Amino acid sequence: MKISQKGLYALQAMMMLARHYNQGAIRIRDIAYEEELPETFLELILLELKNARIVESVRGAKGGYQLRRAPADIHLSEIIRLIDGPLAPFGDAEQLRSLI
Repeated sequence: MKISQKGLYALQAMMMLARHYNQGAIRIRDIAYEEELPETFLELILLELKNARIVESVRGAKGGYQLRRAPADIHLSEIIRLIDGPLAPFGDAEQLRSLI
């Protein structure tokens, strides 16, 4: 299975949010800087995660994003499915045919 660049960025952001769980919200700018991710692309990814109720946004001077659930309750497969679609053992049909 192949994970897209967007999927990898989402996982990096989620790992950082998990490391800072219960320490308050983290600004997109800080996540982007720390993880070396493009800020505008990260903003779109976090919006998808917010709409899926995996992260939440906090407004104000100390605003940013934080996890809605404990890190142990969030599975990497959940993130990949959201960002990249259903998980499959093979990247495409041609790859499967080559094994038959």
